[in-house]
Amino acid sequence: MLRTNKTLIVVALVAGMIAGGFLLSPWLSAEDPYSAAQAQNKIDRERLAELVKHDQLSTLFRAVAKAVMPAVVEVRVTKKIKVGPPSQLPELEEFYRRFFGEDFPFRPPPGAEGGPQREFFSHGLGSGVIVDSEKGYVLTNAHVVGEADEVDIVLADKRKFEAEWIRSDRLSDLAIIKIKPDKLIAAPLGDSDQIEVGDWVLAIGSPRGLPQTVTAGIVSAKGRRTNRSAMYQDFIQTDAAINRGNSGGPLVNMKGEIVGINNHILTASGGNEGIGFAVPSNMAKGVMTQLVEKGKVTRGYLGVIIQDVDEKLAESFKLPNTSGALVAEISKDSPAAKADLKVGDFIVSVDGKEIENVNELRNTVAALAPGKAVEMEIYRDGKKRTVSIKIGTQPEDMAAAFVRPPAAAGTATRYGLKVADLTDELAKKYGLGESVKGVVITKVEGGSDAAEKGLVEGMAITHVGDKAVTSVEEFSKEISGKEAASGVRLRVTDRQGGGRFVFITPAPEEK
Repeated sequence: MLRTNKTLIVVALVAGMIAGGFLLSPWLSAEDPYSAAQAQNKIDRERLAELVKHDQLSTLFRAVAKAVMPAVVEVRVTKKIKVGPPSQLPELEEFYRRFFGEDFPFRPPPGAEGGPQREFFSHGLGSGVIVDSEKGYVLTNAHVVGEADEVDIVLADKRKFEAEWIRSDRLSDLAIIKIKPDKLIAAPLGDSDQIEVGDWVLAIGSPRGLPQTVTAGIVSAKGRRTNRSAMYQDFIQTDAAINRGNSGGPLVNMKGEIVGINNHILTASGGNEGIGFAVPSNMAKGVMTQLVEKGKVTRGYLGVIIQDVDEKLAESFKLPNTSGALVAEISKDSPAAKADLKVGDFIVSVDGKEIENVNELRNTVAALAPGKAVEMEIYRDGKKRTVSIKIGTQPEDMAAAFVRPPAAAGTATRYGLKVADLTDELAKKYGLGESVKGVVITKVEGGSDAAEKGLVEGMAITHVGDKAVTSVEEFSKEISGKEAASGVRLRVTDRQGGGRFVFITPAPEEK
């Protein structure tokens, strides 16, 4: 009886322990997902707490921002705008004319000067960075301060300075502003050639009027060209947030050096989408030096119109690849003409620097000092050779150095083109100069390769392959040969002026 009671007591105790979870708790917790998650979360937070003690990236970002922010400024711009009566605004004038005819309301009487004008002020905001504290130089974008009547610089410590003078270079979209050098702090210009895709960068500026805003990202790409108006482009692309107002502020590396001047973004929404662009610091250095010393930028000049090539064009010119720039036109009496450079030459290096594309050649030549003699490697007739050329000075009006004729269209051929002989009447109709010899395009079939390659009515075709053509008969003969069965290279002159090469293929059914 006693043994039975003892047994019952032991069973009861075990049952109680089981019910209380003491005996099987290790196995239950291992099987319970919530308990396991809690245990793992505790471990993760312990690890996080340990990592925070050694958070080198945040420490680095803080140090870079603290070192650079005193040099970053707000650029406040004021422009006076005078507006007269509606008749002085072409858009409004046309609007009123459509509804009221020639005698629309508010139109000044014949002989009147147009009535009084109203004056108001337009205000803008951008960013800048002090690059020389002893001389008071602030670097920014030309589009921030362009045509401004008043420019004020507001420092990080809230002090305000009026610009003593402003010098801009619209071709690179850079500007230098001089302010009173009163206890300023500058940021050093770094070597933008040393940065690599994937490097951390910070963008600092005044987006949407919020001064001293810091954003972080990486270098997304280098050597970018966009559809902005600046001719000389070699942009650094970054995903560091850049918005309206950031223009002119610095993009800095993890040494606290300026590697770029933030310029613009690509966006469909109007705000940051992670695609921002900055002018490289090395380009900014050269432009700034000339603006300070001479008040303007003098650039090297070849006197050529150039273009990139695709695989078909490269094959037709017997080129090893598409890396380089093709000479499509040469200005008379230019350095290129004096060096005996020829249309169709393919430039692959200048002064020891390899050329990848048109943009790289344009920037390389512009950076050379006028008067400098350099060696240029080219391909001509499929063979590599070296030519010597003396760099000229870029003229004020580049367009005036080249003939800028329009062109025309003709009859449908297997290439989707119609052409006509270049008569005096057609030359007059399409505004072609006397120096243009060839045939004119009078029609381009939609969907043809010619249309895809940008040929339009009003263009003149001067060459088929290496052969100059001056009539429809010659043109037809050249595109009918066996060598043209799979495609043909044309040299054309477009409405905007200057020649270029295109390689077009016939419709598939007519091959």
